[in-house]
Order: sequence, then C-alpha cells, then structure tokens
Amino acid sequence: MKKLFFAAAMFLFAASGFAQSAGYKIDVKVNNASLDGKEIYLLHESNCLDTVKVENGAFSFASDKALENPAVLTMKYGRMSTNVLVENGTVVTVTMGDETVWADNGGINEKMMDVVNAINAKAAEMRNGYNALMQQGADKDSVQNYLAVAQNEINASIENAIDENKDNILGAYLLSMTVSNYNSIEALNAKVAEVRYASTMSAVKSEIAALEKVAETSAGKMFVDFDGKNLDGTVAHLSDYVGKGKYVLVDFWASWCGPCRREIPNLVELQNTYGGDKFVVLGVNVWDKEAEFKKALESEGINYPQLYASDDAEATQFYGIKGIPQIILFAPDGTIVARDLRGNAMKKLVAEKMAE
Repeated sequence: MKKLFFAAAMFLFAASGFAQSAGYKIDVKVNNASLDGKEIYLLHESNCLDTVKVENGAFSFASDKALENPAVLTMKYGRMSTNVLVENGTVVTVTMGDETVWADNGGINEKMMDVVNAINAKAAEMRNGYNALMQQGADKDSVQNYLAVAQNEINASIENAIDENKDNILGAYLLSMTVSNYNSIEALNAKVAEVRYASTMSAVKSEIAALEKVAETSAGKMFVDFDGKNLDGTVAHLSDYVGKGKYVLVDFWASWCGPCRREIPNLVELQNTYGGDKFVVLGVNVWDKEAEFKKALESEGINYPQLYASDDAEATQFYGIKGIPQIILFAPDGTIVARDLRGNAMKKLVAEKMAE
C-alpha cells in the first residue's frame, strides 16, 4: 500500500545562517513547560550524537567538528521529533510550541516551508474536492480519478522543488521523503545522480536496495527461496511449492492489511476453480503476529496452503517488497511470470495460463 503524500507534518526542520567557523549549533526555545527537565536526543539517522535536558524552557546542541556533508539531524523528545537541516558554519534557531517557528533569512529551510505550505494548500483542496464528490454521490471511478489527478499535482510540485534545490541538502531531503514514488531502479539511480547529497540519505539507500531486489525478481527471473513455517510449526520453504511443476500464485499478505483481505475472495475463487495438478495458491504471511494470522485464516475462509514468514524479514527483502499485498505468479519451472497482480487482471492471467 503506498501512502499518499499530502501530509506535511514530516517536514519539521530548522536552520539559520549566522556564522560559525566549523560544525554547527542548534539553539531551541520551548514554549511548553511540561518539557522542562526532559531529555532531548539529537540523532543522525540511527546514531545518537548528543543528549541534553530542557532547562528553563530552552536547550542547545553544539559541535565544533565539521560535518562531512550537510545533514538532516533529528531532535527527539518522547514520541515527538523535529528534523533540522544543518550545514557547517551555521547556528540553528528554533522556537517550539503550539506552532514551531523556523527562520533562516531566506535560506533553504524557508524554501522548505514554501514547499510545505504549497503541499498543505493542495492537500486541503484535494480533501475539499473529495468531500464534494462524496456529497454529490459520485461513482467510485470518478472519485479515484480525481484523487489520482490531485495526487499527481502534489507529486509534481515536490519534483519541481527537488529540481530547484538539487545542489543543496533540501533537494536531497525532499527526495528522501518521496523516494517510494520511484518504481524502477533505473529511474531512481538517474535522479540520485542529479541531486547532490541524495546518495547520503538512508531512505534513498534503502529504496535503491529494494528496487535492486525488484529488478532481480522481475518477470523472467528465477524465484529466490526463503524459509518460513507451516501451520504446525515445522520448517517450510518457498521451494516446497515453487518450481515443482505447477503454476503457483503467491500472495504476500498480513491480517491487519485491508487491501490484502479484499483480495482473499479472489484467491479463494482461483483456488476453487483451478487448484490441482497444474495450479495452487500459496499465502505467505509477513509483518504479522502469528495469533492474528491464524485467526484471519478462519475468519476469511482461506482454503489454500500458507507459509508463515513473519518471524524473519527475508521473504520481503528478497523480493524488494515495500507494500502488501504483493501477489506474484510463478511458472512450473520456478521462473516469475508476473508481479503486482490484483483483482480481475490477476484472474484473467491465471485463466490464460490454465488454458494453455
């Protein structure tokens, strides 16, 4: 499931351009008395750089060590966090309260705020348009078409902002926030080559790795094996089913995933219609809890075999799976016929293969 990018809350950041010889400094004023005495952590990706306490409504982070590259640092406090774009020689000032205020004299963070405000405006327009269509009783296709067009406009505005800031950390940050919009390794690599510092962003690195796996498991490629468990807890493998002389329709799913559960009737229908010597549906449960998985088997009336793979991330990593359901058809020899199958298109493809 891809998340729509019309929430700007993730874009919390700050910076200013007051001179400092090396490193950076972050000065923060907190208009929230409940944070006094609380610890604030400064993180760079998963690494904790420093820890301070809020005293008298303020705290600071400082480093005299020069950054190798401009960076996105995260100030984390409880369940909340604020991202800060920093460059060598900068002093960052932030005021946090009901509204967080950033200023950098027309620098990259004020440019970021322009992007955020534009996204928020388009998002509000999108929500209003959606509500109007629903009140008018518009059909499902009309609503989906409207949302698709509106989302494309939002994506295009972000792409423009990335291009306008491709030589600074802002462009790289924006790309890291929207990197899941890229569906091919070629397209993403081309964009990363254009945007300075993009290759330093962990989200970009992770997406590149995932898309490389997608390319390695695209149509025509041989299946990649992984381990899991049968319903009785014994060790199972994808190769127990795939490459054994049958077409195997493999559904990567989870009990909490609404779109996954909406595909189950289609999979049950295919198993009922074609299950046998030439064809089988196989469910591969991922990112789930075993008790919830087994409960869903009964409530959904699932009648095809299952492989529980939620104890290990290999199943999704090997296939570069970023969202579920991911349904893949494997040929009798184990090669991949097609990925990203859904609904009627999936049923049509299976029917064609069964008629051969």
